[in-house]
Amino acid sequence: MRKTIIILLLITFYNCSKTDDTGNVCTSDCTTLQGRFITLNNVGIEGVKVSLKYRIPGGPFGGGSIRYIVKTETDENGYFHQEFYIKDSELGESADGYFIIDYDDSSLDVSQYILSDNLIGTTTQPLLGQAIYSINSRDTIIGNTCYLPKKTYVKINLNNFVPVQDGDIFEVQSLYPFGLDIGYNQFLDSKYTTGSSGFSTFEASEVNNQFNVFVAENENNIIRILKIKNGISTPVDYTIYIPTDNNIELTYEY
Repeated sequence: MRKTIIILLLITFYNCSKTDDTGNVCTSDCTTLQGRFITLNNVGIEGVKVSLKYRIPGGPFGGGSIRYIVKTETDENGYFHQEFYIKDSELGESADGYFIIDYDDSSLDVSQYILSDNLIGTTTQPLLGQAIYSINSRDTIIGNTCYLPKKTYVKINLNNFVPVQDGDIFEVQSLYPFGLDIGYNQFLDSKYTTGSSGFSTFEASEVNNQFNVFVAENENNIIRILKIKNGISTPVDYTIYIPTDNNIELTYEY
């Protein structure tokens, strides 16, 4: 049985054809991929990798294809821009596949910005895999503005954690503006999507605990305190503005 599974996985992998057209130059009937990466005060971020591909899904036993179309990165002002050609078979709502814009911020300084991978904690809105399911006209502009906050820290004390039963939890999470410009995010009063730290990262393991929790500088952040006592969950959100060079220290009791 195990050998059968391995063979099926190999069939699936090798039956997916891949074409690299990233070196092609579009000279007419071009579509445009463009956008910008910014941080605090609308400052551009250089060096974010941006790519575009077209994927046709395969069946349960493989097949499908991927065409790599664009590979570029943001310039010194945070902008990216490249024109590309859409094949006739890829155009319109009846096309078999869809486009995917991938963003890669892994080359940036993780101590300076909140990124997709913060080495500790996480981000709920990763920059990878922005899907566009149809493009109906070649004279189209796709892409977006993305926001990567400046990273700073607050000290959070979680005190008097005495669990009653297995599964009881005392945890802090931070939520902040991060990622794509969506127009308006009511939860954070921001135009960007919501990222978050935590999820078992800043979780009490002793009676008294102190954590350096990363947050977005000069932004409204949500400090979420999650308590599970005797199996009953009681999350509470606190909205806190985090100024530059903050020395904020907050204490919560279990």
